[in-house]
Amino acid sequence: MSDAVPATAPVRLPPLARFGVVFRWGLLRGLRATRFRVAFTLVAVLGAGLGYLTTHNQDPAFHLWKLLDGGLLGIGVPLLALSLVGSGYGEEVQEQTLVYHLVRPVSRSTVFLARYVSGAVPGMLAAAVIPVAAALAAGSKVGGPALASLALVGAIGAATVGAVYYALAALFRRGLVAGLAYTFIAEGLFQFLPGGIQRLSLMHHVRSLLHRWTDDAFAKTSTWIASAVERTRDVERGATDAAGVVFRRAERERWTSTTNAILICAGVIVAALVIGARAVSKKDYALKE
Repeated sequence: MSDAVPATAPVRLPPLARFGVVFRWGLLRGLRATRFRVAFTLVAVLGAGLGYLTTHNQDPAFHLWKLLDGGLLGIGVPLLALSLVGSGYGEEVQEQTLVYHLVRPVSRSTVFLARYVSGAVPGMLAAAVIPVAAALAAGSKVGGPALASLALVGAIGAATVGAVYYALAALFRRGLVAGLAYTFIAEGLFQFLPGGIQRLSLMHHVRSLLHRWTDDAFAKTSTWIASAVERTRDVERGATDAAGVVFRRAERERWTSTTNAILICAGVIVAALVIGARAVSKKDYALKE
């Protein structure tokens, strides 16, 4: 009589099996991390400090408006996303905690997707704090709906560019370096070049949401912004002789429409996660020394 053990067919897991388990693990780990607490405190203090500095200008609302558009959304949110969102799966590999998940019935793709979502939550929370803290410290009277819009713009920015960083970490051994290069070379270059080149920047589309959702609220507190918004409407009505129309046409037409901006952000997140999930499902990891 043969003592051979019959081969068993591999167990096929349903899509995203045990996603919730990995998500809860990652979320608790992220929220308890010293890095998150430090980052959250720093962005709150930084946002409030920069917002307070705008109160010393002749037109505080205008300077706050420009600060939110350029420094905080253009640079601050990407760096925050790189730190809190982009490194989740890489940490699992480097600290060899990935094996904790893989000894259970869960696929690498599921771990990858769940760790993105669990990292995106604290990243989006921190990114939402930056513009709101700046607006409150500046004494801005844009109103509650505009503050909610500012928070949402920051969160969308962190989720979108964070997905790109997260995928880069899966594709490259030094994902952090690749993310920094993307932030300061690609994003930094595309955002501040004139014309349609700006549309190559992901954060350009996030900044478009800022302008589409909050320009009218800021216009109520700044003569310059109100004048600019009115000139924009002159352009949209077809006026050709209003003062400053040529300047404002270039200023306004470079912003993506709300619908297109949201679709682009969603498309980038999905594409980055699909590419990253495929990469990690085929990659071999040395999980033990």
